[in-house]
Amino acid sequence: MLSLRRARPGHARLRLAANGPTLLVLAFLFALFFFQLGARDLVSSHEARAAQNAQRMLDTGEWGLPTLFDGQRDLQKPPGFYWLVAAMGWLNGGHVSPWVARFPAAASGLVAVLLVYGFLRREGYATGALVAAIALATANHFVAIGRTARIDVPLTCAVAVALLAFYRGCRRSCPSPTRGEGEKWFVLSAVAAGFAVLLKGPVGLALIGSTAVAFLFVERFASPKSDRPRLPLLSTVLGVFVVALVALPWFVWAQHATDGEFVRVFFWHHNVERFAGTSESLASHPRWYYGPRFALAFMPWTLLLVPLAVSGLRSGVWKESRLFRFGVVWLVVMVAVLSAARFKRADYLLPAFPGAAIALGCAAERWLTARANPRSATRAKWAFGVLVACALAVWPVMWFVVEPAETARQEKQSFAAAIREHAPKPRTILLFRTESHLLAYHLGSPLHTLVEWGELKDALAANGPHVVVMPPECVVDAELITGRKFVPVAVLADFTSVRPHRPLVCLRIVE
Repeated sequence: MLSLRRARPGHARLRLAANGPTLLVLAFLFALFFFQLGARDLVSSHEARAAQNAQRMLDTGEWGLPTLFDGQRDLQKPPGFYWLVAAMGWLNGGHVSPWVARFPAAASGLVAVLLVYGFLRREGYATGALVAAIALATANHFVAIGRTARIDVPLTCAVAVALLAFYRGCRRSCPSPTRGEGEKWFVLSAVAAGFAVLLKGPVGLALIGSTAVAFLFVERFASPKSDRPRLPLLSTVLGVFVVALVALPWFVWAQHATDGEFVRVFFWHHNVERFAGTSESLASHPRWYYGPRFALAFMPWTLLLVPLAVSGLRSGVWKESRLFRFGVVWLVVMVAVLSAARFKRADYLLPAFPGAAIALGCAAERWLTARANPRSATRAKWAFGVLVACALAVWPVMWFVVEPAETARQEKQSFAAAIREHAPKPRTILLFRTESHLLAYHLGSPLHTLVEWGELKDALAANGPHVVVMPPECVVDAELITGRKFVPVAVLADFTSVRPHRPLVCLRIVE
């Protein structure tokens, strides 16, 4: 359990004793990411797209461009995350299940927690390592997204590897007898940065690069010249080369394979227009949006982070602890960079979480070791324990109430099975004005997605039986425009326990 040990007269230190309660806590932390990970169906468009892209890679052997079951190229993201899911699917006998789709994110979350813990321990922050690791592992939004098949937590892990290796490289490159030993850390940082680009594109590099530059800038004023972190020019050139070597070949190939479409869709629409807020299909948010969003997403540890960080800035910890400065710069710079974009999502904040955890851990240890009264340390131990208990107590409710309710609201598997009864494989199912990646995942190939009325009319003009899935409000117009008679064979609402957000109906064409 968490216990206090006198480190030296007038100081106390929080440590982790290897006993039964401690092992129980560690097991619970592991369960946060993996308990019932595959017990529920995929529940979002992001998860279903990841599963489709990975499954199609396994089915066709084409691992280059992410492609959905209907044959449409999915150019929203590079393929890094889909490669991870497909690799797990290959180990699973070639099948991408919900557990397989979520495993890379859950494993990345656990790795990020262990990285933060090991890094702080190596830097001499025993108490800070414990506080930071537990805070990161139980921050509510970090765990929630870590249990879904989304890119953000693997990106967070890659960013953490890149920045922690960068920090170690800068320390090793300080003028000292160990000068020149930092290159291996810079290479590791560049490899992780390259993979971050393969996960989410230039955003990953922008987050890593801006934080690294800001940290070096701050250290020019905060550290003495003899102990100032430095990035040698040769290491900079080598890092740029390694990042390009890891990420650039796929981007060049994708641009060629799509005849230039990749730049327009991925770089322009999903990066430039998201940043500038010029796309009508993407919502814009005010600059201050991420402030309150981070406060909520990092709960319950925001309750400690704010007062301890302010205390650290006022009490001199900012000047004494380079690692505290590193964590603060990491958090502030990433929130600032992300706030500059008009399109915002709370998930985008996750790469800033390890920096917040590091700052919290350093500030907590410095505050604790400065307490002359042992009672203060005891009260701190119990306050920390209460916050841990609160953070953990939420998750049984999430596992057994919230997640099943969300699964029921998004249920598509039974509806897909009913559709396939009328159109068994290898018959093609037509999806008209129906963007349901979850339904497409359960239907499986072959599918054909249609948007325009002319496309539907031409598709139904071909010989053979046809099955179409569309919103119910489109049925009357479809009969008038195509001149065909539609007979309903399945309605989504009949296969769900709650009213579907987007009603759908499956129709058979009367010849």
